[in-house]
Amino acid sequence: MPLRSKKEMPISEKVAFGGERMTLRMTASLLGGALWLAGCAQPYVEPPAGARTVPVEFIRPASGAAAALLVFDDARTCTGQRVAIATNQPARSVRVLTDVPTTMAVNFVRPAGNLTYFCSVAVSFVPLTGHRYQLRSTYSESERGCRAALIESSNGLSWRPVAARYRQWATQSACQPLTDADIAHMRDRTRSEDGSTTLSDLKDLLVPQ
Repeated sequence: MPLRSKKEMPISEKVAFGGERMTLRMTASLLGGALWLAGCAQPYVEPPAGARTVPVEFIRPASGAAAALLVFDDARTCTGQRVAIATNQPARSVRVLTDVPTTMAVNFVRPAGNLTYFCSVAVSFVPLTGHRYQLRSTYSESERGCRAALIESSNGLSWRPVAARYRQWATQSACQPLTDADIAHMRDRTRSEDGSTTLSDLKDLLVPQ
């Protein structure tokens, strides 16, 4: 079902995050994002029992805009979006296949009168067998912008940023395709995205929820 929207208040801002520059976009629409999520996107189905999977724990902000978690059929292009956790569902862990490119997105929906603000951040990575992941997100009312951070742990005690690609994505659109070189970079566990990203760089997203 096509999403009819009126882009009355586009906002684009550049921020340094996760070791690379990423763009956050906000649009005001006369159609609610909840309607799109409930009526147009198919639900995400976790891999069958016996498949190699890892958990990705979705952590929402304690308050503010409602956030949904999406998983894409095509990780390279951010197409074939499926709703893993809707805005009205409790946050939880979602299982994804290991050792293959995976793209997820945090999609914020913020009603404001007869308008609805959207803000989405997509992140691509290659999950590693035996690891666990957390996808944390924030929404700034003052900036009308959103951020997301993906971290991983092999023991559940110490965490580090994932060598991931944070990507531009908006509802009913696609991302610039990942290249084979991009995927090889994400498989490289010897360094972070810029070679120096640490948890301290993500401290505003790592506050216990």
